[in-house]
Amino acid sequence: MIKGVIFDLDGTILNTIDDLSDSMNYMLHHFGYPEHSDLFYHMQAVGSGAKNYVKNCLPEDVRADDAKVEECLAFYKAYYNAHSSIKTKPYDGVKEIMQYLSEENIQIVILSNKPDEPVKDLAKKWFSEFKIPCVYGEREGIPRKPDPKGPLAIAEEMGLSPSEIAFVGDSDVDIKTGLNAGMTSIGVLWGFRTKEQLEAAGAEHLVETKEAFISLIKQLNS
Repeated sequence: MIKGVIFDLDGTILNTIDDLSDSMNYMLHHFGYPEHSDLFYHMQAVGSGAKNYVKNCLPEDVRADDAKVEECLAFYKAYYNAHSSIKTKPYDGVKEIMQYLSEENIQIVILSNKPDEPVKDLAKKWFSEFKIPCVYGEREGIPRKPDPKGPLAIAEEMGLSPSEIAFVGDSDVDIKTGLNAGMTSIGVLWGFRTKEQLEAAGAEHLVETKEAFISLIKQLNS
């Protein structure tokens, strides 16, 4: 019985890739490094926290310079925090999914590897009509996904056992997080990773549309 759903943010409920890539390319241009015009490059580079995203986009010879990475990271985070809602919008059907879950009294939570401030800002901007008691991004002292400590702490806040929670995301990191936490792992196919990547990560379920997602929850709760 699924009584709670933990959603990833980027690539799962919000299409953030344009604002992410624009901010990253602005940082790269500012420091005189080559930009990455291919959106698929950015889709593959995100998902493991802002610092890893920055390192993935910097030239290889710069990645080993910790001081320069930190300087670039600080610039990127400041710029993105101020420009995170220019092109970002929910994926089609996401609000209908949340509405269905709300009507079924299934708890909704958001957990992301991106910095905590923009996660909370974006959730408030786009999903304030829904009751979402837990909205967390990357926080000091809490390991990033796929470590299960974050989602397991959230399970306690929700008052649910891991087996009563579905972990929903678009990446191999999300699938591994759900599996590591003993939760039902659901991969969405409208996000930043490919079906093959999600299958290789061990996704228990894959959905391509809002109708398929709602149908799956009904099936799991039947």
